[in-house]
Amino acid sequence: MKKVYFILIFLVLFHNHSFSQNDSISTLVQKANSLNVTMYELVDYAKENIETEIDQARFFYQWIGTNIKYDYKMLYDVNNGAITNDSFFNSQKYFWVYETRKGVCAGYANLFKWFMDNLDIECSIIVGYIRDERNKYVSLALDFEFSHGWNAVRINDKWILVDSTWGTSGDPSVSEFYFNMKPDLAIITHYPEDSKWQLLEKPLTLEKFNKSKFVKPIWFFVGFSDIPQLKTDKDFYYFVYKSNENMDWGINLMISEDNLTFHSIEDVLVIKQDGFTYVRFDKTKIPEKAFYKVNLLQFDYPVHLDVINFKT
Repeated sequence: MKKVYFILIFLVLFHNHSFSQNDSISTLVQKANSLNVTMYELVDYAKENIETEIDQARFFYQWIGTNIKYDYKMLYDVNNGAITNDSFFNSQKYFWVYETRKGVCAGYANLFKWFMDNLDIECSIIVGYIRDERNKYVSLALDFEFSHGWNAVRINDKWILVDSTWGTSGDPSVSEFYFNMKPDLAIITHYPEDSKWQLLEKPLTLEKFNKSKFVKPIWFFVGFSDIPQLKTDKDFYYFVYKSNENMDWGINLMISEDNLTFHSIEDVLVIKQDGFTYVRFDKTKIPEKAFYKVNLLQFDYPVHLDVINFKT
């Protein structure tokens, strides 16, 4: 009887907020943001207005991204021992994150999983490490502050990867990238403790992960479609990638021996052939072990720095 009573109240509450399935997910999120509802009511709202599981998952990814703020003070306090581990974990429980509208990655992942559980969508929390502009190479022994949590969701018998913490950015080149991440792109930044959550046919070891290229989402957002490769022959190195159909974009390839002081590689030859761009440079002028980074140029002017980082 209580369940029936709750449903009747809910239907009255949302009578004036019923939307067609053609409404975009972002529009539904914006309209939901104007409603003062409980967690259970928000789940029923998603069920009422969204048909497919993938769109329901996307709704809560976007809802979390626009409503939950990252708790930098909590992160600072736990990293510096200002609060106990018990206090930290309690603060990241799904109901507390929902009520306070703040959390760190554990809270984001817990809340997203709760929403999926209540939609009867299978969901797991993945624990691992991330690399970003501050930490391009992961050390399991040293990188506690770069430990991270994200989610895997099973949609139509297929697992997809979701990071609602990194989806909080207002920059569309970042936020949309972290919903339904392609596994071969997710492994650029996310290294799970359990290798099965790489969702790759051949999972990377940590050593191979650290030798792989760190690529910011802006690389793909402006039209590049693959992860560049460094190839070689007897005399030259070739930095190779699929050419961007938007001819406004180019790159500046830089090198360093200490990962601190970088300079542009000299005497490069850019070759465009069969849909690929080859940036060729002389092997004899390059140390065998080196650090590389790529800046994005628009009309030959650098507009995005440190877009790609890797080492040999």
